[in-house]
Amino acid sequence: MSTDDYRRKFADFLARQSMTSAVSYEQVARAKTRDELGISSLNMVLVLVNYIDEYTDNTVTMRPEWVSRLGDIDGILSVLREIDASAVVPDRA
Repeated sequence: MSTDDYRRKFADFLARQSMTSAVSYEQVARAKTRDELGISSLNMVLVLVNYIDEYTDNTVTMRPEWVSRLGDIDGILSVLREIDASAVVPDRA
């Protein structure tokens, strides 16, 4: 998945979260930092927890080394990429 694909996925996910539902794809595409989107550090952590729940079935846990990367959009996208790569989602038959 390309960086632009992850940017779209991130924007779509933010739109489904109660605390970030007003953030548009266009805003995410222009933003360099989380602050530009009006997302607090606490809300970013909550968004990440919700992302992990939705996309990995909680097979991935938060990692302390991610925190320093959650201030800018490129860092956030790299964390999402890492989460997706680490996910072990069982087949749902």
